[in-house]
Amino acid sequence: MKKVLIVVDMQKDFVDGALGTKEAVAIVPKVASKVKKYIEQGEDIVFTMDTHFDNYLDTSEGKKLPVKHCIKNTEGWQIIPELSQYTENIHAKVIEKPTFGSVKLPEIVEQYDRYEIVGLCTDICVISNAMLLKAHFPEKMILVDGSCCAGVTPGSHDNALSAMKMCQIDILDGDADIPENDIHDLKQDNEIDVKKGIYMQTFGNFEMFIDGEPVRFSRSKSKELIAFLVDRKGAGVSSAEIAAVLWEDKVYTRSLKNQVQTIVGSMMEALKSYGVDDIIIKRWNSLSIDTTKITCDYYKFLEGDAAYINRFAGEYMSNYSWSEFTTGYLTESVYKRR
Repeated sequence: MKKVLIVVDMQKDFVDGALGTKEAVAIVPKVASKVKKYIEQGEDIVFTMDTHFDNYLDTSEGKKLPVKHCIKNTEGWQIIPELSQYTENIHAKVIEKPTFGSVKLPEIVEQYDRYEIVGLCTDICVISNAMLLKAHFPEKMILVDGSCCAGVTPGSHDNALSAMKMCQIDILDGDADIPENDIHDLKQDNEIDVKKGIYMQTFGNFEMFIDGEPVRFSRSKSKELIAFLVDRKGAGVSSAEIAAVLWEDKVYTRSLKNQVQTIVGSMMEALKSYGVDDIIIKRWNSLSIDTTKITCDYYKFLEGDAAYINRFAGEYMSNYSWSEFTTGYLTESVYKRR
């Protein structure tokens, strides 16, 4: 059986540079040992390198993750010293990639029967490349050594391993291996949070729960409006601001103002039916949410609650395009905190 080790983005910026974490630093000895073993056995290795340019902040990725990293030919772009010594080996190949998954990778490794993947970050580039290989080679053996990977957070690392296992990618035994039956859905993960009182779930898709049950809105934009108020963290918003968010491409006219009032009324009606309309503070041409009357994963994150920081897996109110700015802020905050 012909096998190859794929080492994903073990670059300085991801280990101890701009986006480095203590978990990334911790896996370096294990990854180096595995690479050395492959070399000694005469097996092939492919190193991928996340590669960006000076215009990074103008790219789609840069707008969502506004942290310059892996800019070509900078120190942070280089493969870490513990591994760079192996990149010149006859059995090694290095490929640069501007995106999470390398579109060149399947063609480069097509001749192999077994693929083992290690590196960074589990929940972004590791899973992207693993899924690319699974799509191209569904009958071949694809493995990820969880103990030789690290994610943006420990929680998102575990989530990514769970997702790959569900897609029939084998997770090797190691410190981060996940038992076959230890895969929980989102509501189970949040069970303690949502079972009592008003809970706003912002990580992943937005949902509002009362005593563990999701709140039903008759209009989708009514639900989007309360999500927007949660995002504003108690700050007041005007009718014009609401219109700009809920109807991005429309000019604010009297007709649109009336539509905003209809959506506000629909939202208040829904909340009143659950007896929680007092969470909305209404002033002249201003709406806000009373943050003292709700529990919210986003707010807990901002308070520095480690459980909620670990719970964030790179997705925030994914059902709304306007949430991208906060998503980028949260992602950057995770790296700075770590």
